[in-house]
Amino acid sequence: MNKLLAISIASASIAIGAIPALAEVDAKTHKLCIEAKDYAGCVRAMKGDTSSSTSRTITSQGADIAEGNQCTAGYAYIGGGNCQDVSCRYPATDLGHDQLIAGKIDKDGNDVWGCKYNWIYGAGELRLTGAVTRTTNNPDCPEGEPELGFNSTCQTAAKGWLSPKAAAAKAEIEGPKCNFKLKKYGCSFDAYLEANPGMKKWAELNPDMAAKERIKLQSID
Repeated sequence: MNKLLAISIASASIAIGAIPALAEVDAKTHKLCIEAKDYAGCVRAMKGDTSSSTSRTITSQGADIAEGNQCTAGYAYIGGGNCQDVSCRYPATDLGHDQLIAGKIDKDGNDVWGCKYNWIYGAGELRLTGAVTRTTNNPDCPEGEPELGFNSTCQTAAKGWLSPKAAAAKAEIEGPKCNFKLKKYGCSFDAYLEANPGMKKWAELNPDMAAKERIKLQSID
């Protein structure tokens, strides 16, 4: 009896040691991770600890936790952070296109997926096949989950959206925006005043009006 008790205590000690600060696991995290194959890895991931080599595929109550904004090329997002390969089946069957990927149009009005006409078998049908893979993060696409049936959030980005890299490049080319009166002063109202003593004196005597003028001229300072 004492031997069994000792084994139980040792097992419990090992389990607790495998999960840092087990007593600090909140109820929400515990509920999300209770059915995960790797409870400790799930808890670490929920706390933002990604240093472990544990797989990032975390299962919570039968559904994976999404974490990326893009699938591998040729794969469509099927939910839960998962993607699946899109293929054309020839000859077509009575099943028709998989509705998750059929008729998807990107932000530019182009078909996301399509089957080329086969001169032997005719029209094909879009199907999701093969192994399921995880999403990845692409900094050049908007953050968040891709819409179901799409490859990435880039395909459904809002009109005029620019990646951080593209936005920075555009800003560098265009330079700061301001009223034409400040253009030759680098959009600086202070530099404008230094170059125009009369205006500087006016600004000193009328600080409230000068502040409004600074805003009106879109000064950078």
